[in-house]
Amino acid sequence: MNHSASARATGVLCVLMSCALGLSCGGGTNTMPGGGAAKLTKIAVNPDNKSIAKGAALQFSATGIFDDGTQRDLTSSVSWQASPSTVANISAQGDLTGVGKGVAEVSAAYQGVSGSASVTVGSATLVSITVSAHESSLPLGESEPMTATGSFSDGTTQNVTQSVTWSSSGPQVASVNSTGMVEGKGLGTATITATVGSVAGTAKLTISPAVAVVLNVTPATTSLLLGSSSQFQAIATFSDGTTQDLTATATWTSKQPGVVSVSAAGLAATVHVGTAEIVAESAGLTGSTAITVTPLMIVSYFNHANAASSGFDSTIRLVDPGFTPGDLCAMVYVFDRTQELNECCGCKISDSGLMTLSLDHDLTANPLTGTPPFAGTIEIVPADPSQSGQCNAGSFSPNGALHGWETNVQGSSSTFQVSEIASTTDSLSTTQAQVLATECTMIQQLGSSAGRCSCGSSD
Repeated sequence: MNHSASARATGVLCVLMSCALGLSCGGGTNTMPGGGAAKLTKIAVNPDNKSIAKGAALQFSATGIFDDGTQRDLTSSVSWQASPSTVANISAQGDLTGVGKGVAEVSAAYQGVSGSASVTVGSATLVSITVSAHESSLPLGESEPMTATGSFSDGTTQNVTQSVTWSSSGPQVASVNSTGMVEGKGLGTATITATVGSVAGTAKLTISPAVAVVLNVTPATTSLLLGSSSQFQAIATFSDGTTQDLTATATWTSKQPGVVSVSAAGLAATVHVGTAEIVAESAGLTGSTAITVTPLMIVSYFNHANAASSGFDSTIRLVDPGFTPGDLCAMVYVFDRTQELNECCGCKISDSGLMTLSLDHDLTANPLTGTPPFAGTIEIVPADPSQSGQCNAGSFSPNGALHGWETNVQGSSSTFQVSEIASTTDSLSTTQAQVLATECTMIQQLGSSAGRCSCGSSD
């Protein structure tokens, strides 16, 4: 072997041994005994023409190639650079990170020698999916939306609820639709999965027993006559659509006890004309109903045929049962068979008092027309006395309750008998009250004693 060949072999051996021992054979050359050295001629950068997603990392290496045919790993020795920096960044150890879409050139330089490679950075890719719900336990029959949040290779997150494919491990327990809405179908636990391609995320959801979601008071709205009562019910509707009567266990209250009172069992009793709200509370829920208390009137029908033949008078007897404390007014309106108002008057009845009205002498004695009505209707409205304590049938505030009875003569041409029956009660609308007051006011203005009934006797 000649001297030159021997020196080259020794240099190669030095490089291999020095690299194995972590030593240097000198700068960018491989030093050989006798003063010979291999010279760095090229740097190979790898990998080349790779594509990565935005935010993804890629390790580059630099290999030095010498003029004697030897190679050396220069990854930690070269100066790394990635351009443009808006596409990729690279560390001193050759770790590259994609920061923006585009193509970047990666270069490695060492002692005047450089090498390069290219890398393409694409859009960030989905790395993982997190599935979440508002509650991990859902009552039977209820629904709630699931949310899918995607984590991407660039470190960003995004709501991907509408773009994933939803599925349930137990649709008989919890079903899920294409938008991630879950509905409890049966007791138990199911796994809800959101998938995009090969990436999936899951969440467990437990379906618990149904719970009461709304409490309804029935009837929802009603109108009751003053002095009457009505039983109300509290019906709970559960999340699975079933219902249960909670009337007996509910707590009942009236927001206007002066208008309507209510018992612990839901029995409402009217106290005063007006509107009241009845409330039921149970199982943490509240339901209510509105009650309108309407005034009532007593209706009596009369016919003078038998009375004229027998010579007997007919009467109407009124009692103030004391339902409303204090005196009451009986507003009396006498109509003939054509429903024309003939007479009207206001009569005061004391608490628990009794009043008797004669058909002939009190209720048909002063007709506005001058001719007593042969048959017709008598309407009597309980009302509060005015501030002066007077009873004016032309201006009144319906309130209170009166009980009425009427006597009627019955029989043939030779045999007669007097029967007594309870007068009929009916509701009085606001419109009816206004019409009665208006017509009575006209009679008061047109007649003196004519058209004005009298109040009979009181006990």
